[in-house]
Amino acid sequence: MKTTAEAITFIHGRPKGGRKESMDRMYALLKSLGNPQDQLPPAIHVTGTNGKGSVATMTSNILRVSGYKTGLFISPYIIDFRERIQINNELISEAHLVAITKKVAETLKKVDVQLAPDIPTEFEVLTAVMFTYFAQQKLDALVIEVGIGGQLDSTNVMPNAKVAVITSIGLDHQVLLGHTIEEIAWQKAGIIHNNMSVVIGNLPENARRVIADRANVSLLQGSLNDFEQGLPGKYQIQNTATAVAAVAAFDRNIKSIDIKQGLRESHFAARFELIKPNVMIDGAHNAQGLKELYQALNTPLYQTMTMTLIIGSLMDKNVVSAFDDILKNKRFQIMLVPFVGPNGRHSLDIKTVAQKYGVKVAENWHEAYHQCHTDMIIFTGSLYFVSEVRGEICQN
Repeated sequence: MKTTAEAITFIHGRPKGGRKESMDRMYALLKSLGNPQDQLPPAIHVTGTNGKGSVATMTSNILRVSGYKTGLFISPYIIDFRERIQINNELISEAHLVAITKKVAETLKKVDVQLAPDIPTEFEVLTAVMFTYFAQQKLDALVIEVGIGGQLDSTNVMPNAKVAVITSIGLDHQVLLGHTIEEIAWQKAGIIHNNMSVVIGNLPENARRVIADRANVSLLQGSLNDFEQGLPGKYQIQNTATAVAAVAAFDRNIKSIDIKQGLRESHFAARFELIKPNVMIDGAHNAQGLKELYQALNTPLYQTMTMTLIIGSLMDKNVVSAFDDILKNKRFQIMLVPFVGPNGRHSLDIKTVAQKYGVKVAENWHEAYHQCHTDMIIFTGSLYFVSEVRGEICQN
């Protein structure tokens, strides 16, 4: 293994995640690597149905400005695979990614034999690479975004986690997490351990009750509009408040001036991002996210503009439950395009959905783009879809 491409191919070549019953695989892999998770600084651990990447990004920027050498782990990436592992906004170097992935790959030769056929997955291997890298770098703080859920997520192994953050609770990943708000809340509250502060976003009351029962501590919540939001889009007002509350729970002595600067310096690709004067991209990958995107666009700033939402979504994300409200507004139209997700995951059945809701269909996003004549075009849906669109439009 000599190149970044080889390292990434190796990670992607591992078994894909699925429903799991324990953390045994992850602990076995980490033990074989010398338990790097035990050598980490205090961490802010972030989960939630939506908003966790935004909150993690703003939180890490505030800590960085405040003088903390801060590691950040987020997913998925938009432009460069290395975005997932950062220190003070610097991506993991290609040399470090190759060297550490090679080390993990060597270790896996033994671990795979021990655990076969239930061997570590792609995300578990990536998480092990991240922990190993951060353990080497003598950091002051970590901000770690959960992959899926919380209770059985590969990141949920940090003895020095200090603050648990739950940004939002909605119906997503039901096959893995449960089919009710309460079940999903219980899974996400699994990142809460003894002596941790718990920060929440604007949660449904039934989710809040479940989390309060598991946490057995007072739930902390940010105050809206105390600070100018760190990222664009109406939905980022709540995320900003949550990020500020998380930082305050981590270190109550952080100064307001550093919070303001950290928020100003935050940037997160594919979140309400204007990439051309009339083209926006936003990774509203599930029903809750699409509703929040619509609310952010249906504000006085955009009230005279006609809009087309070009949506490339996975079948299991139920984005169509947001369509009725959007289509009641005559300024908005929806166009669906096919999209093949990672690991061959199925796209929305666009022809059936189009017939039901009376929306347009295009063969691909290029065709949809050239057919649009509205004032604003918004590409949205799966983050993998908007990443593809963003990359090509920005390159051109």
